Amino acid sequence: MFLGDQGRDALIVKKIVTLQALPAIGPPSSIGEVFLGPFYYYLVAPFLFIFRLNPVGLAVGVALLSCIGLYSAYIIGKRTLPGKGAFYFFLLTTFSYELVRIARFSWNPNLLPFFAFITIYLLSRSCDIDNKKWFYFSGLFGIFFGLSFQLHHLAGLLVLPVAVYFILALVRQKNFRLLLVPLVSFGGFLLTLVPLIIFELRHQFLNTHNLISVFTQQNIVSSGPLYLRLYDINTSFIEFAFHFRFPPLLALALTLGVIGLSTWKCAKKFHPFVAVVILSVVLYLFGFSRVNSSLIPHYYNPIYVCFYFLIAYIFATKKNIVFSFFSFILICLFVLRQAQGYEFISQKGSFQDANPRLIGAFIASRAGKQKINLTTYPTDFTSRDCYQYFIELNGGTVVDGSSAQVTDSMYVLCNKQPCRVINSDSWNVQMFGAAKIDTMWNKDGIAIYKLKHK
Repeated sequence: MFLGDQGRDALIVKKIVTLQALPAIGPPSSIGEVFLGPFYYYLVAPFLFIFRLNPVGLAVGVALLSCIGLYSAYIIGKRTLPGKGAFYFFLLTTFSYELVRIARFSWNPNLLPFFAFITIYLLSRSCDIDNKKWFYFSGLFGIFFGLSFQLHHLAGLLVLPVAVYFILALVRQKNFRLLLVPLVSFGGFLLTLVPLIIFELRHQFLNTHNLISVFTQQNIVSSGPLYLRLYDINTSFIEFAFHFRFPPLLALALTLGVIGLSTWKCAKKFHPFVAVVILSVVLYLFGFSRVNSSLIPHYYNPIYVCFYFLIAYIFATKKNIVFSFFSFILICLFVLRQAQGYEFISQKGSFQDANPRLIGAFIASRAGKQKINLTTYPTDFTSRDCYQYFIELNGGTVVDGSSAQVTDSMYVLCNKQPCRVINSDSWNVQMFGAAKIDTMWNKDGIAIYKLKHK
């Protein structure tokens, strides 16, 4: 995949690799002009360097980091699940269609499933105040929470299970030394936000003001009936988790069954980590139900791995051979269902970077060292950033899309007729001013117009 978000990120990471800029903010979130932290950019920058600025390196980086996350989750499963539980957990996470899909292209939310799961594990360890390493785990918990929050703002909903679990741990252990845990964790959390804090201080708290306006001026809180919203959210979640569209009532029964059986099993022999995983799934779904948002796969990233963990926890047993065999059969059916969606095995790849590579090299050869304006038409055509990346990679110079600077020539890329590049209804074309078509080319199905001032 190499669409608008990938092109934008590639441009920014390239500036990091070439030491042109060290950004203090990250990608824009889906809630207005509110920006995430820059952690993702710095995390994947080494892969763009290793691949000599080939943006495929960013996708390879996400794939490798996802494999590391997968192995880390398996190690946690080995330490916390009895019997064949860790093996079942490994199969569920390894073959999950959704986890495989998001591990194959570069995007900041794609690493969140494993970062969130590790964050939850560190929470359970930090609240074990009898462990001499509680201070160490508390700091790590705060850091991973902060990094998860920088991958996607919806990770912030994990604050609900974190708060509830901490209160339960305080009541259960009756040890007020636990009050030190949130203090240490908050210190780790703030440490990850240092670049954003610097940005805020330098720009009169721009991001903070934008975030406040989102809550005060936009309809971000869902106003519909809670039970209907939860019903819809759960149906979508189960569909994405299993890569299968279950009837809504069956999807609800599956969720209640997994939560109920894991809670019953945990009540018989209490396990702190299992308890916090249960809370995470339940309270995240509840918290998300209060957000006025569309229901798309990556919005559930913080709890996919948690949900698979609970399924493995239910199936894990050392005693009942018949139940173990039945569990293994169900896991195998799950794997077969997921594998049916692996279109990358049976179908030719989309090679979405091929077209921008070709056109970027062509425009760079025509523009030479001259700085140019660049845009795409119509507005639903893919982002200009994908083309700008390869123009710059081939020695061209493009005015930044957020800049009002006007050069001597503008290149307009159009993929749909009629191409209204003169007297256009697009502001991105209008900003160039009164213009005439100097030259027009057609490359790989894209009409390329070079505009000059009248």
